[in-house]
Amino acid sequence: MNIQNKVLRKAYEGSYYTIIGAGGDLQECKDGYNELLEKEEIGHVNDNDFITFSGKDMNDEFNLTGDNRYPDDLTFLAFPLDNLNISKLAIFKLKMQDRWFDDVVDNNLDREER
Repeated sequence: MNIQNKVLRKAYEGSYYTIIGAGGDLQECKDGYNELLEKEEIGHVNDNDFITFSGKDMNDEFNLTGDNRYPDDLTFLAFPLDNLNISKLAIFKLKMQDRWFDDVVDNNLDREER
């Protein structure tokens, strides 16, 4: 198992907060999310706790096929839930239309089985 596979498995097991389709300068995205998280009194995510991976990584790791595949160059940005106010984060996630990583994976795998 390569490093990226381990990172994705850890994200799955930890139900990381996931932004699908992060674009532009990822540092600006991280800074912007932290600013919003702090404003909403949810907490702060350290820069080195964010993970970035591509649609290709998702497709390869979880064997996604056909219409269920992500564009190879789609960027995902995710972070662990450690030291964050989960109740407030759950509401924030709904507002931002983001996802928990395990939900993303489980939904994709469910579609693969159909």
